[in-house]
Amino acid sequence: MTVTPQMPNDSIGNVEGMPRLAVLLVSHNRRDSTVRALQALRNSEGFEIEVVLFDDASNDGTDTAVREVWPTAHIVHGDGTAFWNGGLYAAWNASLGLEPDAFLWLNDDVVLDPTAIEQLRSAWDDQRERGHHQFILVGATRNSDGLQTYGGISARVSPTSIALELAGLADNPVAVDTFNGNIVLVPAEVVRKIGINDPGYFHNLGDIDYGLRATAAGIPILQLAGSLGVCEANVEKSSKGYGSPHLSVFEQWRKVNTHHGLPPRSWWLYTRRHSGRWWPLHFLLPYRHLLKFWRLGGDSPREQSNGN
Repeated sequence: MTVTPQMPNDSIGNVEGMPRLAVLLVSHNRRDSTVRALQALRNSEGFEIEVVLFDDASNDGTDTAVREVWPTAHIVHGDGTAFWNGGLYAAWNASLGLEPDAFLWLNDDVVLDPTAIEQLRSAWDDQRERGHHQFILVGATRNSDGLQTYGGISARVSPTSIALELAGLADNPVAVDTFNGNIVLVPAEVVRKIGINDPGYFHNLGDIDYGLRATAAGIPILQLAGSLGVCEANVEKSSKGYGSPHLSVFEQWRKVNTHHGLPPRSWWLYTRRHSGRWWPLHFLLPYRHLLKFWRLGGDSPREQSNGN
């Protein structure tokens, strides 16, 4: 994993003296969507912006295209095995040396609204005027039909389930328990308290885990009013899951261990950390169909995180 920083010669669409924002993106062979995300960000106002991209061994020219759109971008190069959570960890870790005032997680398929960064700055100012320095701001996203796709999440734990439910779009900011990692602003003060995302997660769950860790540490999380950008739901992710019917036990287990599945190591970490005394049951629940399938020896019929 190598870093090729480009120190800014001038700022893009920013004014000296503004808070510094490190925008963190992860990409693997998604040049066009990554370029669109940066183009939407380019004319934003409210923060002095530094872009940090984790490019996980893309072979579609992502690196060159990003340099054309954002010449001062800091690019971290991976070997193709990091996936979303690992890529975010690498980009975030690399950005710490920039010492920004805040970090913005921005999924590479999000097209921000023209006023999105201004809205985040307004909410940032509001919190700081209230004397709050440890908080997290979440921007919801919508699809082309205007329906919410990602955002803040309410979490409830019972003996038999872990319920994660989108907070919904609202006219005013709403408090949430955690979030999808598509548009998330984390002040540096939060990082000093709870650190960055946990590299123990493979692809999914790192965003949900970070939000729940913040909540457990007493850090409020607010989803801003309305939505801040367009991001289509990742239907491909669910279609490649391990719970499809007519799969052999070998295929079921192989899919469990892919980034579209639920690798046991990641799920073990999540349930041990967030399920309390119910963690053994919660750990087993997602694999119940696979276990049934193994017992019966036949076909078996058949869960929310970013990891797009």
